[in-house]
Amino acid sequence: MTRNWPQIKEQVLFLGQHLTKWNLVKAIGILSEARKSRFLRRKTPKYGSMNKGFTEDELEAFFSVIDEPKAHLLFSFQAILGLRIGEAIMVNVKDLNLRNRELRIFTEKSKKTDYLLIPEKLFDAILHYIGSYEEDMAKAQGFLFFSFSHGRRTETTEPHITSETARKLFMQYAKKAKLNQIYGYSVGSSPKTLYRLSTHSLRHHAITNFCKKNGGNVVLASKFARHTDLQTTMIYVHTAKNELYESIERANNDELLEKVRKMQESKL
Repeated sequence: MTRNWPQIKEQVLFLGQHLTKWNLVKAIGILSEARKSRFLRRKTPKYGSMNKGFTEDELEAFFSVIDEPKAHLLFSFQAILGLRIGEAIMVNVKDLNLRNRELRIFTEKSKKTDYLLIPEKLFDAILHYIGSYEEDMAKAQGFLFFSFSHGRRTETTEPHITSETARKLFMQYAKKAKLNQIYGYSVGSSPKTLYRLSTHSLRHHAITNFCKKNGGNVVLASKFARHTDLQTTMIYVHTAKNELYESIERANNDELLEKVRKMQESKL
């Protein structure tokens, strides 16, 4: 297609000059939809009401099979503080304020620096980890999650693990914990398997859990998630099916149902 672009361009220009206004509008709409589906991220989930976050039982099962301290801490940053995988792999010892248990994060999407309080148990785990891998971290310019393949590093290799390495590691442990549920396949010339749980599911869980533990305060959850748009937070906050059904039962108006039942009986 790339090699044939000059001919395709000529055809597009020809159509642009000769199509009726209505057909031109339709053609633009088709191209616009193709662009959105292929190159733009969806603003709404494409998986309906399915929960893409971890349940508490799933989270416990996932962490129970992780036998690598580095991986355990990496995914803990996501599951507890809701870090994106690209943010988690970049955590440096310089980002830790040891006096007040604060983590400095450069938020990728908004291109701004944010701060989060590190819970005590996670903070203790971080200190223990630093004590165990201080030498490796020093060689890796202070990055907590130094490259697994440090023996093969070159001058152009990042001193920390890559997002791709972290995702492969995640899937390795997800399969080990039997949490590799498939919900579909991507559309395109090379369809990919779509798993319900991914590294982002850990962040998903953290945001949902934070909202639940803080009385459903979505505004506060949005601050925790470092979202610039409140609607984005709403996509993450998931209500479990049993909670939804219990809410429906509580909201059920028995008095109204009784009136409807009597109206139906009177017509018989």
